[in-house]
Amino acid sequence: MEPITGKVSIWLFFAGLSQFAYAQTSTSSLPNTDTVLDPSPFASCRAAGLGGALSTLADRLDALYYNPASIAGLGLNSKSDGSSMVKSLYFPYAAGSLNQNAGTVRSEFNAQQAQNDANTGAAIIDAHSGKRQFARASIVPLGLFIGNTAIVPVVDHQLAAVPVGDDSGQVKLRYRSFSGIMLGASASDKSKRVLLGVSQAYGTIEETSGTFDYVDMVDSYQRKKILKENRSEFAAKSLNAGITIRIPKAANPAFSLVARNLGNTQNTATNSEDEPLTYDEDLTAGFSISPALGKIGRLNFILEGGYLTQKHMAARKKIRGGLELLLGDGYSKSPLGLRVGGNDAGWSAGAHLNLGLIGVEASTNAVDIGINNHREIERRTTAIIYIDLGSM
Repeated sequence: MEPITGKVSIWLFFAGLSQFAYAQTSTSSLPNTDTVLDPSPFASCRAAGLGGALSTLADRLDALYYNPASIAGLGLNSKSDGSSMVKSLYFPYAAGSLNQNAGTVRSEFNAQQAQNDANTGAAIIDAHSGKRQFARASIVPLGLFIGNTAIVPVVDHQLAAVPVGDDSGQVKLRYRSFSGIMLGASASDKSKRVLLGVSQAYGTIEETSGTFDYVDMVDSYQRKKILKENRSEFAAKSLNAGITIRIPKAANPAFSLVARNLGNTQNTATNSEDEPLTYDEDLTAGFSISPALGKIGRLNFILEGGYLTQKHMAARKKIRGGLELLLGDGYSKSPLGLRVGGNDAGWSAGAHLNLGLIGVEASTNAVDIGINNHREIERRTTAIIYIDLGSM
């Protein structure tokens, strides 16, 4: 599955790389930084805005990864948990994400028309030397939620680039695409106080990583040749499972336990000479309270501990939490949502506006991309637009 939107996003990534990759001439942070990509199969503004904490609050599309127990809804008597068989029908859902420097460089290039002026372009590049680049695009062309089940095809592209050596003219790059389908199902008791769910991703991952000459990455012919010759392909098959327990109290306290990439996902290489692509298991325990604010809406507070089985990870990296105000009903489908959150990397914030048929979301969040418990922080901005024909 490779729709036109996926091909366009690839072209945009490398068009951006041709503008900013050579800007990175400092290697002072390279030992603590790698071309780090996100293991989630699609971008989520809600998760980003809450610092990554979503296990007891995720529903619909977010639930497929963050907690499949609530694929059919959260069980808090919201309109989105009603009797309608078709809960959601995304047609489509599109997300884009850039880290702070990538967005700034592209904006300056466009504003000053630096693509057509080598001197202006060089000045912008010099002003941003030594900074990592990250870009992402996620597309759900048609996502269907029927009853307690979900069928969601996904195309996701991520790219990260870092410099190699002072003025070496080389770029360390990782480009990864996932093309496949996510299937999920959930169940609950009659009172919807205990929710269980599983989800699984099937598809293909293609990845190109290595150190390449900048001049080759700018040239269209050489770039295609490099990507083809250095591409590895993997059969993607990851499993997520979760449980949420709610206590019938006014504040709706909830506890969750979620295993994402259960058992450390081993994406098998189609070439027997390549090593499997491994995603570390993220075993997460979460707690939240969700008091109703009369007829106005709801307030959510959530706190999580993640990657609990990863002993090599420092404890400070495992804590995340957030606060969310929803005006109206429906959680992710409420008319308006405002959120703040944070983790060891820093603060995050986000908002969504649901107009019924069309929804838009935005978030800014800090990410620690440091390797082996080193701190290396970057800020990412994500925007989402979707059409939902099933939950009007």
